[in-house]
Amino acid sequence: MSYEIISLNVGKPRIHQFGEKKVHTGFVKQPTTEVCYLTKTGFFEDGQADLKNHGGEEKALLMYAEDHYTYWEGLYGQNFTYPSFGENITIKGLTERELYIGDIFKLGGSIIQVAQPRQPCYKIAAYHQIKDIPAIVTKTGFSGYYFRVLQEGEVSVRDTLEKIEESQTNVTPYDIFDCLFHDRENKERMEEYLLLDTLSANVKNTLNKRLRKLG
Repeated sequence: MSYEIISLNVGKPRIHQFGEKKVHTGFVKQPTTEVCYLTKTGFFEDGQADLKNHGGEEKALLMYAEDHYTYWEGLYGQNFTYPSFGENITIKGLTERELYIGDIFKLGGSIIQVAQPRQPCYKIAAYHQIKDIPAIVTKTGFSGYYFRVLQEGEVSVRDTLEKIEESQTNVTPYDIFDCLFHDRENKERMEEYLLLDTLSANVKNTLNKRLRKLG
Protein backbone atom coordinates (compact mmCIF):
# COMPACT_ATOMS: atom_id res chain seq x y z
CA MET A 1 0.00 0.00 0.00
CA SER A 2 1.37 3.43 -0.92
CA TYR A 3 0.52 6.96 0.19
CA GLU A 4 0.98 10.32 -1.49
CA ILE A 5 3.41 12.82 -0.01
CA ILE A 6 1.63 16.17 0.00
CA SER A 7 4.57 18.21 1.29
CA LEU A 8 8.21 17.59 2.31
CA ASN A 9 9.25 20.14 4.91
CA VAL A 10 12.59 21.06 6.46
CA GLY A 11 14.12 23.91 8.45
CA LYS A 12 17.13 24.57 10.62
CA PRO A 13 16.63 26.04 14.12
CA ARG A 14 16.65 29.83 14.32
CA ILE A 15 15.08 32.70 16.25
CA HIS A 16 11.44 33.33 15.38
CA GLN A 17 9.08 36.05 16.59
CA PHE A 18 5.89 34.46 17.93
CA GLY A 19 3.62 37.30 19.02
CA GLU A 20 5.56 39.22 21.63
CA LYS A 21 8.08 36.44 22.28
CA LYS A 22 11.24 35.41 20.49
CA VAL A 23 11.72 31.63 20.38
CA HIS A 24 14.71 29.61 19.19
CA THR A 25 13.16 26.63 17.44
CA GLY A 26 13.23 24.25 14.49
CA PHE A 27 9.42 24.00 14.51
CA VAL A 28 9.07 26.41 11.62
CA LYS A 29 9.75 24.49 8.42
CA GLN A 30 9.29 25.24 4.74
CA PRO A 31 8.10 22.97 1.92
CA THR A 32 10.86 21.99 -0.48
CA THR A 33 11.00 20.35 -3.88
CA GLU A 34 14.71 19.59 -3.46
CA VAL A 35 16.01 16.09 -2.79
CA CYS A 36 16.81 15.79 0.95
CA TYR A 37 18.93 13.20 2.73
CA LEU A 38 17.33 11.34 5.63
CA THR A 39 19.87 10.26 8.27
CA LYS A 40 19.42 8.22 11.46
CA THR A 41 18.63 11.44 13.34
CA GLY A 42 16.55 13.20 10.70
CA PHE A 43 16.92 15.11 7.47
CA PHE A 44 20.36 16.63 6.93
CA GLU A 45 18.58 19.83 5.89
CA ASP A 46 16.48 19.90 9.09
CA GLY A 47 17.14 20.33 12.81
CA GLN A 48 15.78 20.86 16.33
CA ALA A 49 16.67 23.45 18.93
CA ASP A 50 15.32 21.61 22.01
CA LEU A 51 17.22 18.33 21.82
CA LYS A 52 15.91 17.23 25.23
CA ASN A 53 12.33 16.92 23.98
CA HIS A 54 12.79 16.69 20.22
CA GLY A 55 14.98 14.85 17.76
CA GLY A 56 17.11 11.79 18.33
CA GLU A 57 17.00 8.43 16.60
CA GLU A 58 13.48 7.54 17.75
CA LYS A 59 12.06 10.91 16.71
CA ALA A 60 13.99 11.21 13.47
CA LEU A 61 11.01 12.08 11.26
CA LEU A 62 7.65 13.60 12.11
CA MET A 63 4.67 12.82 9.88
CA TYR A 64 1.23 14.46 9.94
CA ALA A 65 -1.94 13.54 8.08
CA GLU A 66 -3.23 16.10 5.60
CA ASP A 67 -6.73 14.88 6.51
CA HIS A 68 -6.54 16.76 9.82
CA TYR A 69 -6.06 20.14 8.15
CA THR A 70 -9.73 20.32 7.19
CA TYR A 71 -10.68 19.86 10.86
CA TRP A 72 -8.38 22.65 12.05
CA GLU A 73 -9.51 25.05 9.35
CA GLY A 74 -13.16 24.37 10.19
CA LEU A 75 -12.55 24.74 13.93
CA TYR A 76 -10.68 28.03 13.80
CA GLY A 77 -12.07 29.48 10.57
CA GLN A 78 -8.67 30.19 9.09
CA ASN A 79 -6.25 28.72 6.57
CA PHE A 80 -3.55 26.35 7.79
CA THR A 81 -0.69 26.03 5.29
CA TYR A 82 1.75 23.10 5.17
CA PRO A 83 3.50 22.40 7.49
CA SER A 84 1.40 24.05 10.20
CA PHE A 85 2.29 21.36 12.75
CA GLY A 86 6.04 21.28 12.34
CA GLU A 87 5.94 18.03 10.41
CA ASN A 88 8.64 16.82 8.02
CA ILE A 89 6.13 14.94 5.88
CA THR A 90 2.52 15.96 5.27
CA ILE A 91 0.92 12.72 4.08
CA LYS A 92 -2.36 12.00 2.30
CA GLY A 93 -4.38 9.73 4.56
CA LEU A 94 -2.65 7.57 7.16
CA THR A 95 -3.89 9.15 10.38
CA GLU A 96 -2.72 8.07 13.84
CA ARG A 97 -5.41 5.36 13.87
CA GLU A 98 -4.42 3.86 10.51
CA LEU A 99 -0.98 2.40 11.14
CA TYR A 100 0.75 0.42 13.89
CA ILE A 101 3.75 0.93 16.11
CA GLY A 102 6.50 -1.05 14.37
CA ASP A 103 5.12 -0.75 10.81
CA ILE A 104 7.95 -0.42 8.29
CA PHE A 105 7.77 1.84 5.23
CA LYS A 106 9.93 2.69 2.24
CA LEU A 107 10.29 6.45 1.83
CA GLY A 108 12.31 7.27 -1.28
CA GLY A 109 15.70 5.64 -0.75
CA SER A 110 15.18 5.27 3.00
CA ILE A 111 13.46 2.69 5.20
CA ILE A 112 11.59 3.98 8.28
CA GLN A 113 9.66 2.45 11.19
CA VAL A 114 6.82 3.87 13.29
CA ALA A 115 8.17 4.48 16.82
CA GLN A 116 5.68 6.61 18.79
CA PRO A 117 3.02 9.33 18.70
CA ARG A 118 4.04 12.96 18.84
CA GLN A 119 3.15 14.66 22.12
CA PRO A 120 1.52 18.13 22.15
CA CYS A 121 4.02 20.99 22.20
CA TYR A 122 3.47 24.58 23.36
CA LYS A 123 5.21 25.79 20.19
CA ILE A 124 2.13 24.87 18.16
CA ALA A 125 0.20 27.45 20.20
CA ALA A 126 3.04 29.98 20.04
CA TYR A 127 3.45 29.64 16.29
CA HIS A 128 -0.26 30.01 15.50
CA GLN A 129 -0.99 32.36 18.42
CA ILE A 130 -3.89 30.09 19.40
CA LYS A 131 -3.71 29.30 23.11
CA ASP A 132 -6.00 26.26 23.21
CA ILE A 133 -4.63 24.34 20.23
CA PRO A 134 -2.41 21.98 22.31
CA ALA A 135 -5.46 21.12 24.42
CA ILE A 136 -7.45 20.31 21.28
CA VAL A 137 -4.57 18.19 19.95
CA THR A 138 -4.70 16.29 23.25
CA LYS A 139 -8.48 15.91 23.07
CA THR A 140 -8.57 14.70 19.45
CA GLY A 141 -5.30 12.78 19.26
CA PHE A 142 -4.50 14.62 16.01
CA SER A 143 -0.87 14.69 17.07
CA GLY A 144 1.20 13.18 14.28
CA TYR A 145 3.71 10.39 14.81
CA TYR A 146 7.44 9.77 14.73
CA PHE A 147 9.62 7.30 12.84
CA ARG A 148 13.06 5.86 13.45
CA VAL A 149 15.29 5.42 10.39
CA LEU A 150 16.36 1.86 9.60
CA GLN A 151 18.12 2.78 6.37
CA GLU A 152 19.33 6.23 5.41
CA GLY A 153 18.61 7.58 1.94
CA GLU A 154 17.44 10.37 -0.34
CA VAL A 155 13.83 11.56 -0.21
CA SER A 156 11.84 13.99 -2.36
CA VAL A 157 8.25 15.17 -2.46
CA ARG A 158 7.90 13.23 -5.73
CA ASP A 159 8.37 9.93 -3.87
CA THR A 160 5.58 7.89 -2.30
CA LEU A 161 5.42 6.30 1.13
CA GLU A 162 5.11 2.52 0.72
CA LYS A 163 4.30 0.09 3.51
CA ILE A 164 6.64 -2.90 3.18
CA GLU A 165 6.01 -4.67 6.49
CA GLU A 166 3.02 -4.50 8.80
CA SER A 167 3.62 -4.91 12.51
CA GLN A 168 1.78 -7.63 14.40
CA THR A 169 1.37 -5.38 17.45
CA ASN A 170 -2.04 -4.03 16.35
CA VAL A 171 -1.26 -1.02 18.56
CA THR A 172 -1.64 2.34 16.84
CA PRO A 173 0.06 5.64 17.68
CA TYR A 174 -3.40 6.81 18.74
CA ASP A 175 -3.65 3.92 21.23
CA ILE A 176 -0.37 4.97 22.84
CA PHE A 177 -1.43 8.62 22.84
CA ASP A 178 -4.77 7.75 24.42
CA CYS A 179 -3.02 5.81 27.18
CA LEU A 180 -0.56 8.62 27.85
CA PHE A 181 -3.14 11.40 28.03
CA HIS A 182 -6.59 9.93 28.71
CA ASP A 183 -6.30 6.48 30.27
CA ARG A 184 -3.51 7.43 32.62
CA GLU A 185 -4.11 4.90 35.40
CA ASN A 186 -4.70 1.76 33.36
CA LYS A 187 -1.86 -0.43 34.64
CA GLU A 188 -2.78 -3.42 32.51
CA ARG A 189 -2.67 -1.34 29.36
CA MET A 190 0.67 0.23 30.26
CA GLU A 191 2.19 -3.15 31.04
CA GLU A 192 0.99 -4.43 27.66
CA TYR A 193 2.59 -1.52 25.81
CA LEU A 194 5.87 -1.95 27.68
CA LEU A 195 6.22 -5.34 25.98
CA LEU A 196 6.29 -3.75 22.51
CA ASP A 197 9.83 -4.09 21.16
CA THR A 198 9.33 -1.33 18.61
CA LEU A 199 7.85 1.30 20.95
CA SER A 200 10.37 4.07 21.62
CA ALA A 201 12.42 4.00 24.81
CA ASN A 202 11.32 7.47 25.97
CA VAL A 203 7.64 6.47 25.91
CA LYS A 204 8.49 3.28 27.82
CA ASN A 205 10.32 5.40 30.40
CA THR A 206 7.20 7.53 30.84
CA LEU A 207 5.03 4.45 31.29
CA ASN A 208 7.47 2.90 33.76
CA LYS A 209 7.57 6.07 35.86
CA ARG A 210 3.79 6.22 35.90
CA LEU A 211 3.52 2.60 36.98
CA ARG A 212 5.94 3.19 39.84
CA LYS A 213 3.88 6.14 41.06
CA LEU A 214 0.67 4.14 40.86
CA GLY A 215 2.31 1.37 42.90
